[in-house]
Amino acid sequence: MISTAPRAVDHGATVVGAFTLLLFGFAQGREIQRVSVDLFVVTVQVVFLEAISSMAVFTGFVAITGLLLVREVWTSRDTIEPVTDGPRLTAIVPVYRDHAVMDESVESLRESTYENLEIVVVAEPNDEATLKRARELAAANERVQCLINGNPGSKAGAINYAVRETGAEYIAVFDADERVTPEFLSRGMSAVLEDADVFQGRRIPRPTGVIETIAYCERIVFHASYKIVELSGFANCRSSSTVLTREAFERVDGYDDVLTEDLDFAHACYREGLTVEQARQCTNTMEAPHTLRDLWGQRKRWRVGQIEVLHATLIELLRGRLGRRGLISIGRMCSSLLGCLFTLALTSKLLLLFVLDVESAFLLPAAILVGTVALVAWRDTRDGRIDGLSWTVVLAPLLYPAFGILTLKSLLGYGLSWDGTWYEVEKTGS
Repeated sequence: MISTAPRAVDHGATVVGAFTLLLFGFAQGREIQRVSVDLFVVTVQVVFLEAISSMAVFTGFVAITGLLLVREVWTSRDTIEPVTDGPRLTAIVPVYRDHAVMDESVESLRESTYENLEIVVVAEPNDEATLKRARELAAANERVQCLINGNPGSKAGAINYAVRETGAEYIAVFDADERVTPEFLSRGMSAVLEDADVFQGRRIPRPTGVIETIAYCERIVFHASYKIVELSGFANCRSSSTVLTREAFERVDGYDDVLTEDLDFAHACYREGLTVEQARQCTNTMEAPHTLRDLWGQRKRWRVGQIEVLHATLIELLRGRLGRRGLISIGRMCSSLLGCLFTLALTSKLLLLFVLDVESAFLLPAAILVGTVALVAWRDTRDGRIDGLSWTVVLAPLLYPAFGILTLKSLLGYGLSWDGTWYEVEKTGS
């Protein structure tokens, strides 16, 4: 249990930190910048606020990353030729308190077009309701088997245990609430049978309501922001919607027992030099958080997990165990955190421009962002992944300052009050 004193310090430090970043951004945004242009006989000097150039750079970032994401999502899935049969593939579904939702993944996996498939549900020994449902599914379907996690307590432990016990040579990993498209595994196996070590699809929240639409938009904003980093060769392979070889799994020593084992796994794969084929046109869906509290708690858990992974990687650096790719890995995590903090400074610059009646500074990037969401959602709707969006899609631009507050609070909380516990989102099966 976290005592009240560290929590109070955590909250107070977040307020002070946010105010400091906003004040810094406001002061920086008021600075005058001058650009001189020589036009033969005359020299023209353009004078403008730094806030305008910052918003111009931000608008360019939103436009470029949005276009890259839209291009990838709209790329034809036929670029990856599916295979319907081949070596044995083991689809692993770790479950904990998931008795209400686990049918989503198991039933959708049973409809897979890849024939030589076994589905392994890994349940925790102290979770009777989920264990009972897992055994019922295994009894009713010959493709499904139930394992009791011999290394209980974490998703990473469940995956590692299943790989060890089944002797799987080809592995796929999914969350309990995922709806997996029938052709997903066929395309994933095609990629790893060719030359990829890991195949990573896209997983999106199902936008079934007001809060769920915000969660969907938040994933699009994050997927777009990844595109710049991916140009350097870094790919975000995870512990869901993922297909990989046993050789790749063993090269990174499986999944580590940390708060965000998937992020840790992605960086481990990058440092090891594994080939990851990212295919966001191959899309599965998951249950979205249904309340703002759950949405905040889940995203904060992911952000604290990123800080935990960064902390562990920095320790490895100090011990002299990282090479060039390790340094790039650290740079990737630092840039993500600093970029989110930058959005707070950017917010105060935007407010300054509002005061000066420069509304276009907000309207242009907001329109680009909402347009990006609309184009991605159009594709997802056309493919039958979602049924449409709520009106809260117009709130998508507010996600950027929210990222800043979330990152600041996570950084301070990790150092001041985090005791290793993590937030669990309620899943209802909707």
